[in-house]
Amino acid sequence: MLSGDKNKPAGPRKPREHLLRTINNVTFVDVKTRILYVLASDSEDFYAEQLYVSLLSLRKNSPGAAVTVLTDQITQSGLRGRGKVGERLLEAADNWVVTPLDPSFTKEYRSRLLKTGMRQYVEGDFLFIDTDTLIVRPLDGIDACAEDLALCPDHHCTLQENPEKKSHIDHGKLLGEDLSESEFYYNSGVILAKDTPQVRAVFSEWQRNYIQGRQKGIRFDQPSLAVTLKKASCPVGQLDGKWNCQLPYGVRHMGEAIIFHYFAGSFGKGSRPLFLLHNPPVLLQIRNSEDLPAEVTAVTEDFFKGISRISYLADESDMIFMTTRRYWDLRKGFVPGKFSFLEFLLKVRARLPFAGKRKAR
Repeated sequence: MLSGDKNKPAGPRKPREHLLRTINNVTFVDVKTRILYVLASDSEDFYAEQLYVSLLSLRKNSPGAAVTVLTDQITQSGLRGRGKVGERLLEAADNWVVTPLDPSFTKEYRSRLLKTGMRQYVEGDFLFIDTDTLIVRPLDGIDACAEDLALCPDHHCTLQENPEKKSHIDHGKLLGEDLSESEFYYNSGVILAKDTPQVRAVFSEWQRNYIQGRQKGIRFDQPSLAVTLKKASCPVGQLDGKWNCQLPYGVRHMGEAIIFHYFAGSFGKGSRPLFLLHNPPVLLQIRNSEDLPAEVTAVTEDFFKGISRISYLADESDMIFMTTRRYWDLRKGFVPGKFSFLEFLLKVRARLPFAGKRKAR
């Protein structure tokens, strides 16, 4: 169903008991909680393709789930021209809620407004899931969660352990809040949100804080979420890491992951995709091919098959280094096999007589 009226949000399906269903000799328990995605996209990105693959993986593991996609009128009108994937995506969800937004808004701004405002557009309890995810196991366990609002910590750690702690605290200061004593900084990629007045108030405040932050140059939605949750009167529950297993930080949760969050990221020159669905040529195949590429189908059945064949684990100190400007300045210009003048100078310095003495000290 397509709806062009933001005052007619998607209503929940009629209440139902858990149903057992068997498909290909596999028995599933239907999840009662509505599954919600948000999409603001055009032909310059691959969010629609990632959403389609996420939906396919969801149908493999929770085939009876009620799925809603919240989008804007610009995205919805452009989907039918997005190759094969557009039509398939429109049919893949049970319900589409199309919210009119100012056409002059950037795609990123529309996406953030929909995400921070989703509680006002969609009725009933929902589990929000980012598009850059794979559903690895059945979702029915979320129905047992007692909390009205629940999320996973970002990077699967406390704020004090988070390698991006300084950036998070600085963003909080710009928004007028000291986050330095906060125990957790939550990831907004998976959110359980019950339909209560308290949760609706949290989302309204989140959107206000996001708009304020954007005016101060903060593009992301998580800083405003952190500030909102710190002051929220509604208790914030913590989902187990398996509900938002974040690549590459959630290694310890991969064996029991329910939702695998691989992070879309950006695709720069010389970048080496860690996961198959980071790879633009693969995503273009999803957009234009009659059939889903075999390697993508394999990933929807076993996400480990999407991880780069050559990859490594990093400890806390390495992760902290990889968040520094020094690392990114060096990394963005690095192309494997290409001559690096800086690397040449470092090798020359290592061979100088005083290099060994300095190291010995």
